[in-house]
Amino acid sequence: MSNTGWTPAVPGHTNDIRRSAGHDDSGHNVAMTGGEDVVAEQVIDLDVNRMGDKVVVRVNGEVDMLTTPVLSECLKDQLQSEPSVLVVDLRGVGFLGSSGLAALVAARDIAMNRRVALRLVSADHAVLRPLTATGLTDLFDIYPDLETALNR
Repeated sequence: MSNTGWTPAVPGHTNDIRRSAGHDDSGHNVAMTGGEDVVAEQVIDLDVNRMGDKVVVRVNGEVDMLTTPVLSECLKDQLQSEPSVLVVDLRGVGFLGSSGLAALVAARDIAMNRRVALRLVSADHAVLRPLTATGLTDLFDIYPDLETALNR
């Protein structure tokens, strides 16, 4: 994190979720995939930037069933402050699983009830493909860059 006004999404927490599939004989974290040993450390990092009545949540990493709870909690917390706009910047996401899609839909529902504009930022296949495949692109305002999402 830099000195650009970004703060951890959960105060006092690094927001890193790390998981491993096990350990090899030398104590390294590994996962078995077709006979190969690979490092299986998965991380999600969330940063929040408040700009007046707008909030940006920047997501980096993989959004799967192990990391989604942290994302869900962060989005709910930010929506409780009732900003005029909540932008979820997904440009750093390498994988968006079904649990992540569900978290975004839940955040959308809360945002609608609170009259908060929820906007997603991504032009990446890893995010747009699952949104398109599930028909969720019609539910969200999706922008290719942060500047456009903030200034719409």
